[in-house]
Amino acid sequence: MKIFKFTLIALITTAILSCSDNSYESKLELTNESLAGNHNITILNIDIESSAEVAGVPVTISNTTIDGDTFQVDVVFNADGTYTAGGQYRVTSTVTPVATPPVTNTEIIVFNDSGSYSVNSDENTITFIIQDQALLSGTFNVSDFNENSISLAQQVEETVGDITSLINMNISLERI
Repeated sequence: MKIFKFTLIALITTAILSCSDNSYESKLELTNESLAGNHNITILNIDIESSAEVAGVPVTISNTTIDGDTFQVDVVFNADGTYTAGGQYRVTSTVTPVATPPVTNTEIIVFNDSGSYSVNSDENTITFIIQDQALLSGTFNVSDFNENSISLAQQVEETVGDITSLINMNISLERI
């Protein structure tokens, strides 16, 4: 009986200790060469909080959420630091002004952009340089980068007149 208990405990201990994490995905170093390739956008989320100063105190005047879906977008990163992005996708935006009901709008966005980008592997960022306002414009933090996907996040503050908007954008791309 003692041998049976000892064998059972040894088997259980071996089973527990031999378990390993099979979901390991190697992280790549962020370089032009490792980024180069064709990608599809899979996620686009934008949150905007707009505020204005009233008697020197910032007051939120609206919150906006923009969610993209139905992506038919190709993004091509070239190793020489250039990129092209084009296609179409649908966005649903919900604007919630203070003290009034939200307003929801859906539209199809068709675009064709190209420009250059620079990678900063020390800061883990990608900066997109383009003449016009585009989907990929400015500096993005790379929150996840592996051989199959890349997740980008950007936080920007814009002021137009008396209204300041804090914009948070998240974009995920999948390598094809």
